[in-house]
Amino acid sequence: MLPDDYTFANASDANVSRYRNKVISRALEVYLNDVRKQNKIMAREKAEFELGKRYLANMLGLEPNNITQDDIDKALEYLFPSGLTNKLALPVMKPPEEILPMLHQIAFDDEGRPKDLLFFTLAPKFYRLLSVVGAKTEALLGYQQKQEDDSKTHKMELLGTEWISQQMLCSKMKEKITDEMYAHLIISLDYMVSLPGAHKEWDFIFEYRKSVAVGAKDVIFGAKVPPIQLVEGTNQRMAKVEVRLKASFAEVEVRDKGSGEYTVDGYSLDVFRSLQAREIFLAPLIVTDLLGKLDITGKITDGPGGTSVIPRIIRYGTSLCIAALFPEHFDKLRLAGLLTSDPRRRERYKINQKGARAKWIWKKR
Repeated sequence: MLPDDYTFANASDANVSRYRNKVISRALEVYLNDVRKQNKIMAREKAEFELGKRYLANMLGLEPNNITQDDIDKALEYLFPSGLTNKLALPVMKPPEEILPMLHQIAFDDEGRPKDLLFFTLAPKFYRLLSVVGAKTEALLGYQQKQEDDSKTHKMELLGTEWISQQMLCSKMKEKITDEMYAHLIISLDYMVSLPGAHKEWDFIFEYRKSVAVGAKDVIFGAKVPPIQLVEGTNQRMAKVEVRLKASFAEVEVRDKGSGEYTVDGYSLDVFRSLQAREIFLAPLIVTDLLGKLDITGKITDGPGGTSVIPRIIRYGTSLCIAALFPEHFDKLRLAGLLTSDPRRRERYKINQKGARAKWIWKKR
C-alpha cells in the first residue's frame, strides 16, 4: 500500500492516472455495495412493517389500506400502557425510513467525481440553504432600495411561531448540523425576516418555522389537557382551565416565560400561613423544575373553598396547564399523581343519624 502523499519517481502520467482510477473505482465499488445492502435491509423491514400494519388493522377492525400512523400510535398506547418516562423505552411502530439510519446516496459522474459542487463541505444541503438565504436577502435589499417610502412596505407578522429546533433541522436536512452552523442559519433568517418586503418570501420562511400554539390532542384515557392560547401583543403562551373539587370551582391560568408570580384570588402565597398549603401550591413547579419561570393566577369562582380545598384545586389546575404548555413533563406529573382528579364529594346527611356514616350510640331502655 502506498501512503496518501504518494509520488512516483520516473513514472509517466498514464501510470499515475491509472493508479488513481483504480483507487477511485475501488471506493465506488465499496460505496455501491453499501447502497445495495442498505436497499435490501430497507426492503425487508418495509415488508415486515406493512405486514404488521395489516395484522394491527385486523385487530382494530379497520381497513388495512386506510389505517394511518395516528391510529397505529393510539393502538400501541392502548395495547401497551407503560409508566416509563423515557420516550426511547416505549414501544413504537413506525416506517423503517424514520427509525433506521439512512445511507446518504451520492451522485457521481463517469470518472467517479461527485456531481454536487458542495460535496466537499460535508454538509451540502445546509450550505446550499445558506446560499439560498443569502440570495433572497440580496433580492430583498434591492427591493428595499427601490421603495421610496419604507413605511408602505409590509412587515412580516411572526406572532405565534418560532424557528424549528436544531434537531428538527437535522432531520429535515438529514445532515449533522453543529451548534455554530445552526446559530449562523438562525441569525441569517432573522435578518432576512427583519427586512421590508420579507412577506414576499412567506412560503420559504415558514418552511423553517413552527407554531407554538398547539391545541389539545385527543387522548384515549387520562387527563384532558386544555388548549394553548397566545397572549395578544406578546409571544407568550397561555393555558387556561376550569376545575372542580368537592363543591368548589376554580379557574387557573398559567403563562410561560414569566417571572414566578403566583397569586390566588389576588393574594400571593405569603397570605397562606400553613406550610402544607404552600407545599401543595408549589408541588407541580417542583416536580417539573419550573419554579420561578411561570406566572400563575388562580381564582375560586364558586363554592365554599376551605383550607385544604383551595390549595388542592389550584394545584390540579396548575398541573393541567403545565402539561399543556410543556408536553415533555406530562409523564412526570402523571406519575406524581398531580393529573388525577379527586372525584370525592361530601356525603349527604342521613336523617336520625349523627353524621353521614356515624350512628347514635344504641342504648337499651
